[in-house]
Amino acid sequence: MENMLGIARLFSCGKFDQVAYRLSDDVEFHIYEDKKHLIGKPEVLEFCKEIAEYFASVETDFNESGSIAGEGKVIIYGYGEFKKDGILVNAVHSCDVYEFNGNGMIAKIHSYCNSQQQ
Repeated sequence: MENMLGIARLFSCGKFDQVAYRLSDDVEFHIYEDKKHLIGKPEVLEFCKEIAEYFASVETDFNESGSIAGEGKVIIYGYGEFKKDGILVNAVHSCDVYEFNGNGMIAKIHSYCNSQQQ
């Protein structure tokens, strides 16, 4: 079984398809910057599909600044840049907090971002 830190890193880096099977059916995803609260695996996966499409349309460079893991929770924080044709279109300082249930599935995601759209 993969470790929680590895799963969280994949999700935070936008590799949603690699960890979709680790989302609990009743997962909750809070995206505070956008005032979104998604409930349930289908709703979360639909949102992730939209994000993946955006990521595919730009050059992404995410650098993890650090992480904390323990007792069923993982925190990933870092900085990402998004460029189109070599021009910076957005920069994000982010912090994602993951809560895992007793079965090792992601139960809750709290995403805090500070975007600097150009």
